[in-house]
Amino acid sequence: MSLYTIPCVIFAGGKSSRMGEDKSRMPFGDTPSLAQYQYERLGKIFEHVYISAKDANNFDDFDASIIEDDIANEIYAPTAGFVNVFRRLNADNAFFVLSVDTPFVTKEIIDKLLAVPHDNFD
Repeated sequence: MSLYTIPCVIFAGGKSSRMGEDKSRMPFGDTPSLAQYQYERLGKIFEHVYISAKDANNFDDFDASIIEDDIANEIYAPTAGFVNVFRRLNADNAFFVLSVDTPFVTKEIIDKLLAVPHDNFD
């Protein structure tokens, strides 16, 4: 099976205010954290997977490539994550983004999303 060469970024820098605790750090299935679960499963689909987060130290319990937010830590918006990803990846081309709290998005759904012709967005 060939992997997608487009970079995949897991957004895990939110406040988790409705959960009351950092949802990316909560256990999921047989995995110690939802972030680790997402990182490992998406690593089977994409050549390069990154986690976009406020603090890289939150993910030092497993080996992951982290894109740490360098924009003010009090900003909790996906826009800040996108800015950091573009800077870090020097992304002239596209990258695939998925929120950490979407573990049920299947490979089939990802395949369909990535199969949409780019000229449809013009």
